[in-house]
Amino acid sequence: MGLIVLSIMLSIILGCCVWLVLGETLPIREELKWPALNNIVCYTLLLLVPVYLVIFFLN
Repeated sequence: MGLIVLSIMLSIILGCCVWLVLGETLPIREELKWPALNNIVCYTLLLLVPVYLVIFFLN
């Protein structure tokens, strides 16, 4: 349970950092972009599995 909570929290932090670098770029190839919160949630969800796997295999 601890690994899941740690990976979720780290994914949220990294999702915010990715948003600071990339900004509001989603959806790609669309003129109308999503709000900032939707972009942060998408970045977080994209990072959730890789962060969990890295934490799981390093532990």
